[in-house]
Amino acid sequence: MTKPLISIGELIDQSWDIFRARTTELLSISGWLITTAILLALSLAFYPSASRLQLGSSLTGLETMGVLLFSFTSLILTPLLSFLIYVSITKALGNHFSKKTVNPKTAMLDGRKVFFPAIITSVMVALMVLLAIVIGFAPAIIIATIGSLTNVSGLIILANILLVLGIFVALALSLKWVVHYFMAPYITILDGTPAKLALATSRQLIQGKFWAILFRIVVPKLVFIIFGVFAMSIMAYLVGILIDASAGLNLDIQLRISTMTQTIIPILIAVLINPLIIISDVLLLRSLKE
Repeated sequence: MTKPLISIGELIDQSWDIFRARTTELLSISGWLITTAILLALSLAFYPSASRLQLGSSLTGLETMGVLLFSFTSLILTPLLSFLIYVSITKALGNHFSKKTVNPKTAMLDGRKVFFPAIITSVMVALMVLLAIVIGFAPAIIIATIGSLTNVSGLIILANILLVLGIFVALALSLKWVVHYFMAPYITILDGTPAKLALATSRQLIQGKFWAILFRIVVPKLVFIIFGVFAMSIMAYLVGILIDASAGLNLDIQLRISTMTQTIIPILIAVLINPLIIISDVLLLRSLKE
């Protein structure tokens, strides 16, 4: 007999309990994200000042390095490292639920092994969402193109009507398929399931439970994010006091410090709440399989 789905309250409570029990191991993995915070702080230290950018002055070698390092860290390193951390935390949780030793170093190594398969599955999920958007807008685009080529005003009017309807179709299909295929990357990471089969398995597990799964995906994350925003607000307030106390500093230096804190604090909060979010998803997947 199939067990009832884990409740939203149980998801939140059990996620917190597991996080407390495995805080050291999980933060040892999630903490690698601090590397990006350090690199961003370093890049912002050499980043050209606001006044130099406004004046369009030529950049020095160090300022150019700061711009390049900031771009590399923001656009390349952070997404790749974040995904590796996501995969590694998931592998660590798999060991936890299998009653195996949870070793951060081993989890990171295991995460590297399934890194590319997980990326392939995630890309396929993204393509399914893109397909939903295409399905919603393609009829309107095709009819509008024909109307413009033939100068038939009736087709243009029809295309506009279909465009409005297409917005709702695209949104509905996108949301439906995001939920249906949400567990696919986790299935690939935890079970080693190939991308195509992982998508089919995720859809099969969630079929007929759309709203129940949607709320169980969204609500725990909202709770954890609200907690993170609250913690971030406190940290930002305290740092703001310190910056205001340094009124004697050059304005450019104050702005630089302020920019650093606005960039780094969200990363530090992400280090704390990312494990909670992933734990909640893995618990939900386990409940679906039972």
